[in-house]
Amino acid sequence: MIFCLNSSARQESCTVSTTTLADEDIVLAPAHPRRADGHEVAEDAIAFETRRSATGEVCGLAFTSAEALVSCLGPEQRWVAVPLGTLRNVLGAAGIATLALDPYALPSRAEGRPLHG
Repeated sequence: MIFCLNSSARQESCTVSTTTLADEDIVLAPAHPRRADGHEVAEDAIAFETRRSATGEVCGLAFTSAEALVSCLGPEQRWVAVPLGTLRNVLGAAGIATLALDPYALPSRAEGRPLHG
């Protein structure tokens, strides 16, 4: 069975791993720096990347190892290590209820969108 971790703590069908993690477990989240520009961005921040699922739902991404992240997104992908619960809280605050854990098939980056925060 393949699962997504949903912010309401229930699991839904998706293209990801069956790994179960606790909120304090560290995951690797695709992200990139967002530098303060003095206008739209007041201070330096991290922008977490998201993708759309096959059903069109916006999902956050998390990986349990660097190998899994590189296998899916490539060696040039930037990422941050963060507790799973923190990532779910940040995504949830942005209205993203689903987090894909160890996805192995993703739409192209052009179909995803960064979550700035």
